[in-house]
Order: sequence, then structure tokens, then C-alpha cells
Amino acid sequence: MKERFKRYLEQQFRAIRPTLAAAEYREKMLKQLMDRAQELRIKGMDDEDLIYDMCIDELGDFGATLAAFDEQEHKVANAKRNALLGAVCGVGAVLALVVIYLIVSFLVPNSWGLTWLILVGGAFAGVIAFSVVLLVKFGKAKKYIAMRLMPPVIIVLLCVYLFLLLQLVAGVEMAWLTFLVMVMMIAVFDGVMAFITDFKFRWIELPIVIEVFCVMLYVIIGIAAGAAFWHPGWLLCLGGVVAAVAEAIAIIANRNSKKDAKEKVRIKDKYTKEDESYYTSWKD
Repeated sequence: MKERFKRYLEQQFRAIRPTLAAAEYREKMLKQLMDRAQELRIKGMDDEDLIYDMCIDELGDFGATLAAFDEQEHKVANAKRNALLGAVCGVGAVLALVVIYLIVSFLVPNSWGLTWLILVGGAFAGVIAFSVVLLVKFGKAKKYIAMRLMPPVIIVLLCVYLFLLLQLVAGVEMAWLTFLVMVMMIAVFDGVMAFITDFKFRWIELPIVIEVFCVMLYVIIGIAAGAAFWHPGWLLCLGGVVAAVAEAIAIIANRNSKKDAKEKVRIKDKYTKEDESYYTSWKD
């Protein structure tokens, strides 16, 4: 019996790649078949051909099982190779940044106080790239809560680096306004993500996002334009309230429209049944 099982497995396993994992899986399947055959003998079955056929039939579509096993092994191997390639590329990028940092620092006079931004930019770029990969992965896996955490990370790093460039390199006086823009961007992107992922409370979140955006915009314009904007400009802060009211009106109108449509269908069915009853009813 054991030799028959071996011949069957040898034939089946020729359809997949001869890897170490495949050899171990083949040994495991042989043991499983032998154990099952012994169980059938203990139950009183003595026909070896019948035992063999039953054991093989219990494997089901074994060719498809092997194909799935081989594909999974291929994915694991590719993942390991990609991880190794990513690690090598990461090390290469770090070394390249260090070399660029040293070259610029030595060639440009009095630049040591700013060239560290090259290293910081490289680190931020690495984290942003990793966040984008996680964003895509979480999206494919439909892990929407984790997915929505990625855009704020990306936006914060971009805005912090932009602030450093404006403040230290360009000498912009009000570079700190970048952080107010950062809050606006986080709110807007999170609102967009709420609708993309069909978040349950997205319609509640929408007026909040609009209000945050309007308040930040009011502060930014007020600081940039001066005192003349502050008094009439506060009306901009009512944007979230107006949006909430408009949204409530739209939702109520939509629900009323649906109710009206259902009521019309109900009345139409009622009168149709009544008309039919009129033409088919008799007193005797």
C-alpha cells in the first residue's frame, strides 16, 4: 500500500516545482494517507484496493490543492526577494544621502547649518514611501481605519519639511502658517477618505470638516491680510453651520422624496386591486 501511495504522490507532485517545501509536503501527505488507511483497517475494512481508492478520493481535487500550494510558495519566495531588494535599496539610499550631504557641506561654504536638511528630507521621504505602501495594502485588505491613519502621517511630514525649508532656507517670516494649512489638509483628506471608504458617519463628519477648513482659512487670511479682514471675515466661520443646515435639508428632502415614491406605489397598487375587485365581484 505504501508503494502505491508513493507512486501516486510522485506522479502528482511532478506538476509543481521540486522545492524543499514541496518535498516536505509530499512526506506529510504520505503519512496522512498511511494513517487514514490504517484507520480504515481498524474499522474492519480488508479490501486493499477499496482502502486505496477511498484514501485517494478523500484528497478531493489534489491537483488544484498542489497548484494552490505551489502558488503560495511562489508568493512567499517573491515576498522574501522583494524584502531583501527593499532593504538593499534602503541602505543604498541612506549611503547616497550621506554622500550628498558630505559633498554639499564641503563644497558650499558655511552650509553645515543647513545641509542636515538633506538627511532629514531623506528620512521623511522613506517614511512617506512606506506610508503610501501601507495605504495601498490596507486599502486592498479593506482595513479602512488603519488606511485612514496614513494620509495624516504623510501630510504632517510634508508640511514639517516645507516649514523647515521656508523658515531656514528661504527665511519666510510667516512660515509657521504651514501648520495651519496642515490642519486644513488633514481634515479635507480625512473627509475624502470617509466617503471613499463609505464610513458610517461620513455625513456627520462632512460639516465638521468644512467648519475646520473655514476656521483655519479665516485665521490664515486674517493674519496675511491684516486687521481689516477680522471683523467681516468671521462670517467665514459659519461655513460649517451653513453646510450642516444645507445637508440636513437635503437629507430630509431626499427621505421625503423616497417616502412619496413609496406612497404613490402603495396607492396605485391599492386602486389597481380595487378596480380589479369591482370588475370581478358579484352579489350572488
